[in-house]
Amino acid sequence: MRLLVLLLLTLCSGQAISQTGLNILLTNDDGWDSPGLMAVRKALVDVGHTVTVVAPLSQQSGTGMKITMGVIEVVEQQPGVWSVDGSPADAVGVALDRILGQAPPDLVVSGANFGQNLGNNVMISGTVGAAMVAVMRGIPALAVSVGLDLAEAKAEPRFASITAAFPGAAGLVARLVTRLSASATGQLLPPRTILNLNYPAGGASPAGIVWAPVSDRGGFALSYVGTDDGGTRSTFGYDVAGQQESDTDTGRFAAGYATLSVLTPDWNAADVGRSLAALGELGALLSP
Repeated sequence: MRLLVLLLLTLCSGQAISQTGLNILLTNDDGWDSPGLMAVRKALVDVGHTVTVVAPLSQQSGTGMKITMGVIEVVEQQPGVWSVDGSPADAVGVALDRILGQAPPDLVVSGANFGQNLGNNVMISGTVGAAMVAVMRGIPALAVSVGLDLAEAKAEPRFASITAAFPGAAGLVARLVTRLSASATGQLLPPRTILNLNYPAGGASPAGIVWAPVSDRGGFALSYVGTDDGGTRSTFGYDVAGQQESDTDTGRFAAGYATLSVLTPDWNAADVGRSLAALGELGALLSP
C-alpha cells in the first residue's frame, strides 16, 4: 500500500521522476483503432515505453471476461498493432500466448475506454475484464476509462467531451506508468493488483486525483425495458444514488475527480462462508 500512496502523492504534486522504459501490452474493449486507445499509445511511446497493441476487432463493451470458444481471426493491422476477432479477454490471451510468447510484457494497459467504469459496473466491463485476465496470468495491469456524458448521445458530433478528454487522460496514464516504472521496490504493483483509473469528461483538468474505494453502486444503472413491438431492449442511465456518495469512486468521479481504485481477482469470501455455516442450516451439510 505504501507504493500506491507514494504514487498518488507524486501524481498530485507533479514531482519530476526518473524514467525506465517498459514493454507494455495495450488493449481495450472499443476496438484496435479507437481514439482512446490511440491517444494512450502515443502518450506512452512519447515518454519512452515500447507498446504492442492487441485489441478486439470491433466493439466489445460490457463483455467482462467473456472468452471465445473455437477459431479466432488475428490480423496484424500495422506493425505492432494486432486485431483479434473476439473479446478483450481473448485479446490478452492471444497476446500472451501467440504474439508476445516468451517475452511477456511488464504491464498491461486496458483503455482508454469510451465511458466510465465505476463501482459495481467493473464486474461487467470488458476494459476491466482484460486487465483481470492479465493479473490472473501474473502481469500487473492498469484499466483506464474516460467519462461519458449521456446528454451528448444525440449531439453532433456525438460525445465531443469524451474526445476532448482523451489527451488529458492519456497524459495522466503516461505519468502514472512512468512513476510505477521508477519505483525502487522492484515491482510495478503488488501481485494480482489492478489499478482502475477513471478520468472525467471534458477538456478541463479534473478537480484532482484521489484514491477511492469501489462503490457497490455503478456509474451507470442498467435496466431492461419493453419496446413498441413487444420486444425487450437493454438501456442505461446514471446511477443517481451512487453519484451522491461522498467517499466512493462513483461519488468522487461525479464531483469531478479522477479516481484511482485497487481491484484484485479474489473470489473466495472465505470469512462470509464460515459465517453462513455458523448459522446451522448450512453447517449441517458440511463434513466434520
